[in-house]
Amino acid sequence: METDQLVLSTKWQGDFVFSAVGQGGHTLTMDAHHGVGHEQGLLPMQALLGALAGCVGMDVIMILRTRLQDIRSIEIVTESEKRRNPPKEFLSIVVTFFVEGDIDADKVLHAIEVSGEKYCPVAHSLKADVRYRLMLNHKEVAVD
Repeated sequence: METDQLVLSTKWQGDFVFSAVGQGGHTLTMDAHHGVGHEQGLLPMQALLGALAGCVGMDVIMILRTRLQDIRSIEIVTESEKRRNPPKEFLSIVVTFFVEGDIDADKVLHAIEVSGEKYCPVAHSLKADVRYRLMLNHKEVAVD
């Protein structure tokens, strides 16, 4: 299996604010919920929903453009149900597409389905094996 590496540097900015910077220099600011944070950015779980919507949305645009469909606008609303107790993970996610244009519904549905099942790495990454490493004062600490 061939792989590529994607790197994102996320730095603490004080309080509960973190700023993530991608390889292209673009940033994403995240903060804790109201009452703990100061609403200076998205909640990390909101950022994840936005990443999912952006990923599927880009695929849908790419697929529909190859079929010469006339797209005027697309808005994607992601809604989720989260567990109330830690780890408060997503239990379900609904991604709703509001599409305007001279487009066949079956072609839009096909593009959404193909993205979710085949192309969107964010959707597939929600099932990924996550591992953690610790570098303390420039030395790696063994994590059991």
